[in-house]
Amino acid sequence: MKAVGIVLAGGKRNALGALTMQRNVAAIPVGGSYRAIDFALSNLSNSGIKKVAVISQHNTRSLTDHISSSKWWGFGRKKTGLFLFTPHMISAETFSYRGTADAIYQNIDFLKKSNEPYVVIVSGEQVTKMDFTKLIQYHVDKNADITIMCKNMQGEDVKDYGVVQLDQENRMLELEEKPLEPESATASLGVYVLGRELLIHLLEELESEARYNFVSDILVRYRRKLK
Repeated sequence: MKAVGIVLAGGKRNALGALTMQRNVAAIPVGGSYRAIDFALSNLSNSGIKKVAVISQHNTRSLTDHISSSKWWGFGRKKTGLFLFTPHMISAETFSYRGTADAIYQNIDFLKKSNEPYVVIVSGEQVTKMDFTKLIQYHVDKNADITIMCKNMQGEDVKDYGVVQLDQENRMLELEEKPLEPESATASLGVYVLGRELLIHLLEELESEARYNFVSDILVRYRRKLK
C-alpha cells in the first residue's frame, strides 16, 4: 500500500530541561551518533514509505543539519524524498504553527502534490521500532477512515498519554488527553493512518473554522461521524 509520511518533530520539552534549550527534541542524540528522529525515519523507510515530510518550528537548525543527507534512510531524490518544512511567514505575529493540524495545513501543498492514497503521521520523538506496512493493511482491512496505533498499558500510569476507550471491535469510542482519572489503560501512541484526500478535506474544514489541533479537532470531534 503506497503512502506518504508526515513526521511531527516537536521543539522543547520542559521535562528534558537543558537538553532542548538549543536543540530540537527530535534531534536529541540517542546511542551516540543516532538522533531520536532516526527511528521514525527508519521505520517509514523500512515500511516502503519513501516520501516523507518532517514538520517542525523550534530549533530547526539541529534537525536540518542532521537530515541534510536523506541517503541515510534510503529516501529518493526526485518524485520521492525527504522534506523539512517550517512555518510560513504570514505575519510577524503568526510565525508559528498554531497546532498540529495547522502545522500540516500550512504545508498542505505537500499532500496535494502527492499521489499516494494514504498518509502515515508519526512523532519524531519516539524511540521505537514499528512496521507501518502492517498498520496500513490493518487500516484497509477494517475499512476505517482513521486508524490510531495504541498500546495496552495495564498496570502503568497513563496520565501523560492520550487515553482511548475502545469497543469490542477495537473501534474508538472516546479519547481523552492526559486525563486525571483514566477510564482505560489503552494509550494512543500518536501514530495515525488515514486517506490522503480525507486528510486534505478535514484540514481545509478545520482552517475555515479556525480549529488547529489534530487530536481535539479531528480525532475527538469527528469520533462519531468518521469510522
